[in-house]
Amino acid sequence: MKNGAPWAAMRSPERRFHRVAADTIAAAVELCRRRLIGVSDTPWLDARVLASHVTGLDASAIVAYGEHRLPARRREELEALTSRRAAGEPVAYLVGFKEFCGLRVAVDRRVLVPRPETEELVLAVVEDWRGREPDILDLGTGSGAIACALADMLPNAAVVATDVSIGALQVAAENVARFALGERIELVHGDLFEPLERDRRFDAIVANLPYVRDGDPELAPGVRAYEPALALDAGLDGLDVYRRMFQEAPRHLLQGGRVYCECGPATAADLATTASAAFPDRTVSIRHDIGGRERMVLVA
Repeated sequence: MKNGAPWAAMRSPERRFHRVAADTIAAAVELCRRRLIGVSDTPWLDARVLASHVTGLDASAIVAYGEHRLPARRREELEALTSRRAAGEPVAYLVGFKEFCGLRVAVDRRVLVPRPETEELVLAVVEDWRGREPDILDLGTGSGAIACALADMLPNAAVVATDVSIGALQVAAENVARFALGERIELVHGDLFEPLERDRRFDAIVANLPYVRDGDPELAPGVRAYEPALALDAGLDGLDVYRRMFQEAPRHLLQGGRVYCECGPATAADLATTASAAFPDRTVSIRHDIGGRERMVLVA
């Protein structure tokens, strides 16, 4: 009995967990996950992505080799990344990429993190133009995620991608080179249509432009703190940039062409009204995302 208490303490669940946490991949991931509960909507996914980044193992290997020892230096790296994630920094910035339409797109704080909703915008374009040879304009390309995904999924398409941010275009250029799409994607610096020839027209104009209203309470604090305001802010009603875009869009759309815009649920109805005023003879519709929210305005 004299030695019972220390032995029992050593074998207690807490002691066993901390001993394993210091040694194995699985327990280090679990510590990361626990720390992100209440901070992230996807703490388990975040923990695995960060662990993959630190170890060089893919998601399945993280599980398969979970009982292997994690060296102290790697543990410290994971702990540091976890602290940054717990402070609200997006996982994509921490690891330097975001999976988007089957592509691993490079991102950093010069560009927005591509969202799943934007994948749905890409798929809407692909659905309309598959098997054809469209000339596509991607306005406000940011990381180039949309341009690269469209060029990848529509092998006969030619894409022009513009952005007002030099930093964003540098990231886009990295992605265009990464996916060997330089012959089919032209990157152009300038605000909306400004850098284009006045009479240059396209089959499809795709726009994921700023649509965040001033003081929008639904904008996550981490987004405001880390992602570029230039790519987010759009005035009191969230339509400042789109309003300017639709003033010029008719001049640059071919007969039979289409316009595809991403928006927020709060701005969809007003954006559709703006689009209808610019294209009074066209059909303007609002499309819902997979979650049932109004996220796209289309002109056909």
